[in-house]
Amino acid sequence: MAATGGELRTSRSPTSRGLAFEGARRGGRARRVGFLLVVAAVFGVCPWVGCGSGGGKAGDVLGHFGETGLGEGEFSYPRAIAINPEGLVYVVDKSGRIQRFAPDGTWQLQWSMPEFRNGKPTGLTVDTKGRVFVADTHYYRVMVFDRDGKKLGDFGSQGRGDGQFELPTDVAIDREGFVYVSEYGGNDRISKYTPDWKFVASFGGPDSGPAALSRPSGLLFDENDDLWVADACNHRICRFDRSGKLLSTFGSLGDKAGQLSYPYDIDLLSDGTLLVCEYGNNRLQRFDRSGRSLGTWGTAGRKLGQLAYPWGVAVGQDRKVYVVDSGNSRIQIVAM
Repeated sequence: MAATGGELRTSRSPTSRGLAFEGARRGGRARRVGFLLVVAAVFGVCPWVGCGSGGGKAGDVLGHFGETGLGEGEFSYPRAIAINPEGLVYVVDKSGRIQRFAPDGTWQLQWSMPEFRNGKPTGLTVDTKGRVFVADTHYYRVMVFDRDGKKLGDFGSQGRGDGQFELPTDVAIDREGFVYVSEYGGNDRISKYTPDWKFVASFGGPDSGPAALSRPSGLLFDENDDLWVADACNHRICRFDRSGKLLSTFGSLGDKAGQLSYPYDIDLLSDGTLLVCEYGNNRLQRFDRSGRSLGTWGTAGRKLGQLAYPWGVAVGQDRKVYVVDSGNSRIQIVAM
């Protein structure tokens, strides 16, 4: 079955590639992925406490899926993740493919971006209607698909004017359906669009003083409709209101508790705390909304519980956290 956005492939049998439990077989290939309950957390000054899903403690690695390759359920350096209202997981990688997985990591389908020779997307968002918004970074646009990969539309063009992009990185949608797009490459700003994708305004650009952004890479709206921004090259987190007014910031360059190194993504845990994915420090760091560090998870490496240049994080159902372990071409699932 073909999708307007490119080749679409769907799951054909119950043995589709995904997370295998101990003793199971994955994709008919007789290899165990290992659904391991291991504690691989390296905590900061205030460790995460409590229980995760499935009886796991906070910080337990509940499982992982993916490996290096171009096949179903394999990745070529995954770079962004999003979870839809049903708990389905979307991942985009440097092959220009978007793959969809069940919450347990079972592969379901994939489609290719219509163009990817110039570069690959770096951002994914799913709205309350299940539409998939893709920051098509090197084609200066945002593309929108339905849950199965059928193209619904796109907006944007190359440039520095209103409604134009240099290198869009991520998308977020407020409760009224307005769409916000971050970008870098000279613009280094966030642009706001109506629910039908008409330009409204931009903020956070180079002439914005304390609100000036440098490679904003991850966007998140909280329950108050405040916009949180992973301001990657300023090594900080910013909070704006919907009009673009800067409300607060926290973070500085470093590897200590409360410091950040290239925060590439951000999400919200069910208790209202923030979870930040640090590309430069190979870890996740949890903060309260004042910017106080509540602990870290992960170290550099190849084992489960370790990370190699992580690009993204998404909080799923039952307090499961999905971490885009880019350099290891996998997604790790962690109890929080």
